[in-house]
Amino acid sequence: MRGFAEGLFGLMLATTSLPAQSGASDGSATFRFSAEAGQAVRALWDTSLAAQQERVACLKASVGNDTVLVTGILLLEPVEADSMGASATTSIERCGPPDWSGTIHTHVALYTDERPSMRFSGQDRVVMRMWYDRWHADGVFCVVYSDRDARCEADGVVGGVRSRPERS
Repeated sequence: MRGFAEGLFGLMLATTSLPAQSGASDGSATFRFSAEAGQAVRALWDTSLAAQQERVACLKASVGNDTVLVTGILLLEPVEADSMGASATTSIERCGPPDWSGTIHTHVALYTDERPSMRFSGQDRVVMRMWYDRWHADGVFCVVYSDRDARCEADGVVGGVRSRPERS
């Protein structure tokens, strides 16, 4: 089951909450970003927007009760990138446990006349599955689609309790 949230991260000078779309009893979670992580997300967005290409970073988070706290972001250089400027291979290999909890990436290409896609694409979902297959751990993933908005999901957040998948 996935927890998810969509919301604002604003200036992120203090810990910022991204309000959950629905209550924790259905497996959703509230996402919060430390000031440092928030500033790094803003830098990720600004870099992506300037280049007009997707950018990706490693994401560090802790899951507790019904809240996911993002505490660290490591911007990755666009190496072996696809046409959108993001390399799945690099992020999957670099952004795994124990140092990292998943990835965050940008959507800058316009999906409508007004904004990029606010949702994970089918290709994003494949990459998320590849990350899980590589690390056999619950992951935390975000897509940033404006200077103030992101959609985040955390695997294994069920009623505020983090699950532990069985290893095969």
